[in-house]
Amino acid sequence: MKQKLAIAAALFCAQSLSVQADSNVSEGKELFSQFRCAECHGADAKKPVGKYGSVLAGMNTDDIFLKTKKFIESKSHEQVLQGCGEPPSHVQIKKMSDYLSTLPK
Repeated sequence: MKQKLAIAAALFCAQSLSVQADSNVSEGKELFSQFRCAECHGADAKKPVGKYGSVLAGMNTDDIFLKTKKFIESKSHEQVLQGCGEPPSHVQIKKMSDYLSTLPK
């Protein structure tokens, strides 16, 4: 009985994580547009524009998150980010990272 409960709980958690990941990806796509990221990284995140843009499509989600967070927090390129309005929160960066990691390289 305990084993059946453990299996059912594991399946429920796996399904819940999958739904959350799908939600992050769709929200991340919207945020990528909202923050006008395509202006520097290209609409498909594969064709960077200018010297600060980089290819983000297909990168590891954690790498995208950490690099983006560091880029924003360093404030060394504030003029580049001015067109974006308020910088994205850590939660928003995570959602965009999840989305970008699903794109083909």
